[in-house]
Amino acid sequence: MRRNIVVKILIGIVAFVLLFMLLTMVFLEPWAAKKMQAAFNKSSDKYHLEIGKVNISILKSGIELENITLISKPQNDSLTDLKGEIASVKFKGIKLFKALFKNDIDVREVNIFNSRIAGKFPFQEKTGPANVSPLNIRIDSLVFDRLVVDIKDRLTSKAFSLNDAVLKVYDLQVAKLDTISTDILKQFDFNVQQQRTVSADSMYTITSSGINYSATSNRLAIDSFSVHPNYSNYEFTAKHPFEIDRIEAGLSQILFHDFSAADYIKSGNLISSYIEIGEVDANIFRDKRKEFNHVNKPSFQEMIYNYPGTISIDSIGISGGNITYTEHAEKANEPGMISFDRLKVLIFNIANDTIYKTEKAYVGFKAEAYLMGKAKMNVLLKGRLFDNQNTFAVNGTLLGMEVMELNPMLEKNAFIYATAGKIDAMNFSFTANNTKAMGQMNLRYNGLNVAVKNKRTDDTTAVKERVISVIANMKIMNSNPMPGEEVRQGIIDFERDTEKFLFNYCAKSILSGIKSSVLKTPETRKESRRQKREK
Repeated sequence: MRRNIVVKILIGIVAFVLLFMLLTMVFLEPWAAKKMQAAFNKSSDKYHLEIGKVNISILKSGIELENITLISKPQNDSLTDLKGEIASVKFKGIKLFKALFKNDIDVREVNIFNSRIAGKFPFQEKTGPANVSPLNIRIDSLVFDRLVVDIKDRLTSKAFSLNDAVLKVYDLQVAKLDTISTDILKQFDFNVQQQRTVSADSMYTITSSGINYSATSNRLAIDSFSVHPNYSNYEFTAKHPFEIDRIEAGLSQILFHDFSAADYIKSGNLISSYIEIGEVDANIFRDKRKEFNHVNKPSFQEMIYNYPGTISIDSIGISGGNITYTEHAEKANEPGMISFDRLKVLIFNIANDTIYKTEKAYVGFKAEAYLMGKAKMNVLLKGRLFDNQNTFAVNGTLLGMEVMELNPMLEKNAFIYATAGKIDAMNFSFTANNTKAMGQMNLRYNGLNVAVKNKRTDDTTAVKERVISVIANMKIMNSNPMPGEEVRQGIIDFERDTEKFLFNYCAKSILSGIKSSVLKTPETRKESRRQKREK
């Protein structure tokens, strides 16, 4: 008898559960879907929500929403045309008491699967008043799995896309009336297969692939990063009224150590103990035939100070790479080029902490490369932080190479063609500031001979060019030291052009030392005669 009663009770419980599940599936879940849709669509004048299905689990305190679509409502004055699709959203561990009686959302886990956002809208810097949370919200774990974003600016060519992204946000808390912004993201991980951005002027596409960030280790890894111009060299420069550098660059195997992505997103702070870059390949092109834009350029120290956030990077290391600079001179028929291969770089102590106004500190740049792929070159630059004159010092060396290896730049930009000559070694050292660079050049070379080119025809054999070549060779000293003389020391003396940046400043300073070492001047002739008399 008792056994029959127990069986009946169990059957009754099962029947009740089945009935409850049936009622939930037939009535409660469709009602919940319609209720959610109606509540959202009534409160939003910009977007329309559709929910395909709602699954409710009372025992597990969970809700699953399937086939969600969010579409911007058509309006006469609206420039927004967005569509969001989500395959599934699962809420697990919902605290029903708080939700029903305290209007607090407290959820253990939210998983959003296979979501996609696509469309066009104005990318405005200021979007009006910030949104405010109507409820207290707490989510222990929020996961976006396989997120795809493809959005474009309605007013410009700017575009942004994410492919196969995973975002995990931990301990998300928003108090009632709190502003809803990126400030609420305190700890998160993300993984992105590819991120791509097109600039507002359509000139560049910037792509990052294999992005992985862990908040636990504070480590950001990027497989590759590229800056790709969307137009060829001359098409690119033709779209600008003034001279401009067209930069095509690729970086690989990038690692940020001790880097907080949350801090960067919230305040723009760039803080890292070490940034590793495996390879850098860059091609830079400039058309000097364009009009020059007369605008003062800041020093590299000023660029660090003027950064809107905090910069504190102990060092940046580049293990290898190649850089090619191509320039079309004003009256040249073709562009000239210079290259630096097998590049290795270390940049250290990049900081804008104002404590260095009272404490001595230096930002440094150390590089090794092969000029034109032939001669090893070493450069060390150290700049005083928060120095009133933005003083920096440069020391460098260049090992032996044939002068003719420089013809790809000389003949197109200086209209001089080296027919013979070898650089045995070059050492230079100078100190520069906001106004001037001063230093010394020790250039040892022999057998130098040049030919002058016609700027229009590129001919070096016409009578006029031959005469000018003879005169040019008379003005230069074909060796250092000259036979029977001591080594001449060149003088680096160059006034800073405030409209040019650091690289131009250093290159022109070095060139001034080369000229003083090679060209015959009254001073060098007088010194040569003095040495002969003493002998």
